[in-house]
Amino acid sequence: MSALIRLVFFSIFASLCVSLYGEDIIRLAQDQVAPVKGSAANQLSPENKIVNSVQISLQRDGHYWINVGVNHADISFIVDTGASIVTLSHQDAMKLNIPYFENDYNVTVNTAAGQTKMAAVKLDNLRIGSIELYDVDALVAQEGLLSVSLLGMNFLNRLDRFEFRDQKLILEQ
Repeated sequence: MSALIRLVFFSIFASLCVSLYGEDIIRLAQDQVAPVKGSAANQLSPENKIVNSVQISLQRDGHYWINVGVNHADISFIVDTGASIVTLSHQDAMKLNIPYFENDYNVTVNTAAGQTKMAAVKLDNLRIGSIELYDVDALVAQEGLLSVSLLGMNFLNRLDRFEFRDQKLILEQ
């Protein structure tokens, strides 16, 4: 009998608490649950949220090719972690109407093919899906040196995170 009395008392007490404090209890519970939603994303970003994320699949040739909006024009890049800086092929720089002159080829760089000179430029913006960076330093290769533009480490290092996993390149900002 005493167990029945305790159960009735507890039920009345719980009903009273819910009727008086139900909204506060729900609000507190939601505040405790909210940080758990998307917990993997929350652990990756200092602000506990990832605003933008893009995944690029590995291509058959073993490279990650990305169509990048550069100054509002689309350019095909290959991700090159061996390139310190974003590098435009001469053809892509011409397509973008990047202002530079022949005497701007004054930056000495070491490439797989040896030492060469490139022109330093500033790109207004680079956009990959929902990821966008502004005022990106870049180089322009001399004509005939590169057949494709390179997405270098100065771009990747400005992201919150990038990772190669399961034959995908994951970019997060």
